[in-house]
Amino acid sequence: MGELEEKETPPTETTAAQQEALEEPKETDKMLDKKEDCKEKTPSPQTSKPASPNAGKKSSPVPVKKNGDDEPEMSKPGNGEEIIDIPAENVTKPEGADEKKISKEEREVKPKKIPIGGLKLPGFFMKNKPKAEGDGAEGELLEKEEEKDKEANGDAATVSGKDEQKSRPGLGERLRSFFARKPSAEKEKKQLVNGDADAKSEATAEATPADEASDPPPKRGLLNAIKLPIANMIPKKKSSDDVELGLGKAGLASMETLDDSLKDQDTVDRAPIKTNGTDELKGELKDEKLAAEEKLAAEEEEQNRPISLLTRLRGYKCSVDDALIVFGILLFVLLLAVIGYVLTHETLTSPPLREGRYIMAVTSCGPVEGVKEDGAFAFRGIPYAKPPVEGLRWKPAELIDDINMCWNDTLQTHNSSVVCTQRLGNGTTVGDEDCLYLDVVTPHVRYNNPLPVVVLIGAESLAGPSPGILRPSARYSRSHDVIFVRPNFRLGLFGFLALDALTKEAHPPTSGNYALTDIIAVLNWIKLNIANFGGDPKSVTLLGHRAGATLVTLLVNSQKVKGLYTRAWASSGSAILPGKPLSESSKLNQQLMTTLECGDVECLREASTERLWAATPDTWLHFPVDLPQPQEANASGSRHEWLVLDGDVVFEHPSDTWKRGQSADKPLLVIGASAHEAHTEKLRELHTNWTRDEVRAYVENSQIGAMGLTDEVLEQYNASSYASLVAIISDIRTVCPLLTIARQQPTVPFYVVTQGEGPDQLATVDADVQAILGRYEPHTVEQRRFVSAMQQLFYYYVSHGTVQSFVPNRRVINVGQDAQPQEDYLHCNYWISKDIVPRYARVD
Repeated sequence: MGELEEKETPPTETTAAQQEALEEPKETDKMLDKKEDCKEKTPSPQTSKPASPNAGKKSSPVPVKKNGDDEPEMSKPGNGEEIIDIPAENVTKPEGADEKKISKEEREVKPKKIPIGGLKLPGFFMKNKPKAEGDGAEGELLEKEEEKDKEANGDAATVSGKDEQKSRPGLGERLRSFFARKPSAEKEKKQLVNGDADAKSEATAEATPADEASDPPPKRGLLNAIKLPIANMIPKKKSSDDVELGLGKAGLASMETLDDSLKDQDTVDRAPIKTNGTDELKGELKDEKLAAEEKLAAEEEEQNRPISLLTRLRGYKCSVDDALIVFGILLFVLLLAVIGYVLTHETLTSPPLREGRYIMAVTSCGPVEGVKEDGAFAFRGIPYAKPPVEGLRWKPAELIDDINMCWNDTLQTHNSSVVCTQRLGNGTTVGDEDCLYLDVVTPHVRYNNPLPVVVLIGAESLAGPSPGILRPSARYSRSHDVIFVRPNFRLGLFGFLALDALTKEAHPPTSGNYALTDIIAVLNWIKLNIANFGGDPKSVTLLGHRAGATLVTLLVNSQKVKGLYTRAWASSGSAILPGKPLSESSKLNQQLMTTLECGDVECLREASTERLWAATPDTWLHFPVDLPQPQEANASGSRHEWLVLDGDVVFEHPSDTWKRGQSADKPLLVIGASAHEAHTEKLRELHTNWTRDEVRAYVENSQIGAMGLTDEVLEQYNASSYASLVAIISDIRTVCPLLTIARQQPTVPFYVVTQGEGPDQLATVDADVQAILGRYEPHTVEQRRFVSAMQQLFYYYVSHGTVQSFVPNRRVINVGQDAQPQEDYLHCNYWISKDIVPRYARVD
């Protein structure tokens, strides 16, 4: 800013219009009246000016040139000059400040000329009569402007609070700016002040009337161009003198106006010319501008300086949301670390895979290699005992204890082994005598965290076929974390033949029940080797189905298996357990020697497999599963039974053992059956549509009709369909006889599957085992719930040794769509009271 150049005002003559203007009332009175009327209107540019940086500085008297004089005179009161009082608008008075009186030096003479580029200031004509106390109008105007400023400041604070709430950053923004450098508080304050100044300037521009907006904008002087930004950066304290003169609102109009005012004041009052602090202001502004530039340069240098991550973290102020975000990140990293540790640990404790699918395990006779399928590992065809051929035919099973019978290299156990020789339902014979192999399906091959073992023993009858549907499931081995072991065992003549000739050559003298010795050998092999496959030898569950369930029920009462198993589950077995002594059974089997024309054991061992199956009577292979017939009433003593009291594996009838047995805390055996297990396609096809009359005729032709119980039975079962007929047969042959066995053991749970499927809604003999092994195909919501309930019962029993739905006083579990305990099973007491059960129970 340079020195101010004075501009002379050309002499003017007082006209008649000016003389009339002198006689008008005070302009301040008009202004007050106008303020009252226009209180709610937008202020005009003449009454609303942006804040001046000079508010708070004392203004100097304005010099005025008179009538062409070369030297200016300061105007005095009473010499014919008009004094102008400029009211200050929107001036905020400091609290506690006293109002000052207006002196003659603080009055401003109306400038005769306002050059282009200057701002018009509101002028108020006053008599040049001196006043000691002022006319009072300025005070009232200042008070009203102060109240208006307070209201505006209050509204601005409210709006600022709302904007602050709206502009609060979200979690994503705070997370992205986690390591961003925060601006300094002074810089934010400076930006906020500059923003307010820009907002005020925009508000002033919007308040300009439309008619004035069309005029070309006035030119801005140098001081006027920089006064607003500098004033916002360096606020000055306002004095009461400037407030009374109106400089707090309007400020300097222009450099020329200031110069003219100084000249006029000097002419009127003859006082020394005052610069109104312009030189001092210019110096201060220049110094402050230099200081601001240096400060900004220092801040830019500070920003460009590299800051370490630790310093940024220390300077970061963490909120609750930020803490939660950091906690979530740390938790995620910890989870990844745990998963990595588990995978690494499993890799370290498991043998490596060959070609991505083959894995090796170790047995007592050498290493074996399994194959990966469905996420589990299957070892099929592992030999567990010596081949029962030639001299070992009709000998108890023996574990492989000869090194010459083992293998040198790794045994490839990828494919299923051959089944034991057996007779199928259609009369054909399949299998081989060299069949003592087993399959192992495990989800992991490791030595830590051993898994429970389930031994699958399945056969439709003791002559075959076997294993039937009881095959291990790789998918359920993985999903339920259990190891399935399915062994082959001898069937028919090769597994149960009891003869005096065989008894005499054995030591101790015994014969028969060779299949039971096979299963005992399997349990011993599991005890020795299952840990190498990831199994727990102390948690072994026997799962038997149909004829296999009969073997399981008999084995759990044998001293030979003590310590080799933990618990057992028998599904749809036979209630007719061996009760005949060995000598009696040997006499009944003597007809086989006659058919083969053999007089000693050597002749029997030289006979081929086909010849032996051909010599087997049909009555030994098939037992009726229909309604009891009259010829069965007196034939119970002469019917063939495969199982015998051999005196080695089976010493006595199981019922005698159960009577002496003490109740245990956890059940060692679970017995179950299906409500329609007697269903066969042959019986179903006898009539296309079974009606009540057809059912009645069928029952009338059985032993039930011979006993005169037809009407009672039809009423008991409401027999009018095929499903009711099958329920009658199942209760007589299987369900109720098994319930009588369960009643002899107070801790043995008993369940009945009643959830049906198919057009007749039958709960077939395989329903429970198919659900356990995941082969049951549900089509309705009820069937899906049944599968879940059945699996929950079995696998919880395998892992914990208890049945969840079992209650001692409500021992029968009805497994429909859910497992519901009940006191007893319907109709069984009726059959027992009529001496039909267990007399006509099914025999395997």
